[in-house]
Amino acid sequence: MGNQDILFLNSSRSRQLYKDCYIEGTTDFIFGSATAWFTGCHIHSRKNSYVTAASTPMDHAYGFVFYDCTLTADSGLDRVYLGRPWRPYADVVYMNCYLGAHIVREGWSGWNKTDNWKTARYAEYGDYGPGGGVAGRVSWSKQLSDAEAGGITPRVVFGDWDVAAYL
Repeated sequence: MGNQDILFLNSSRSRQLYKDCYIEGTTDFIFGSATAWFTGCHIHSRKNSYVTAASTPMDHAYGFVFYDCTLTADSGLDRVYLGRPWRPYADVVYMNCYLGAHIVREGWSGWNKTDNWKTARYAEYGDYGPGGGVAGRVSWSKQLSDAEAGGITPRVVFGDWDVAAYL
């Protein structure tokens, strides 16, 4: 719990698993270059700002995957973005997540002063709730097909690290 830059997913060589966690912050409060899987986590925004700022390396197939998570916010918030690309090739996926009304229709921010949005890999699948609608999402984000979403599993994301015992 805190403000900006709370959970630093440090090191492109790192693989991280978060289960049933509570994460609360203001701006880019989940950020970094690690490969991370979040399952059943509660992500709470305290400011009209950005949840993630991924800096996924170009040669990494995955950055942050949020699966079956709940995104909420302090009352009165209505301009929260799922993420903005801190570096080129930022990769963030939300699957089967509840998105509260605080999530903007566009979903994602291009971070106005950079071209990182041109190579960002932002995707969603099966999200629901007031902020989960796909109408109005930025054109450069992707809605995954059933087959594409089915191919994103902890085993695929983490490769030789079998996290099944922890889920």
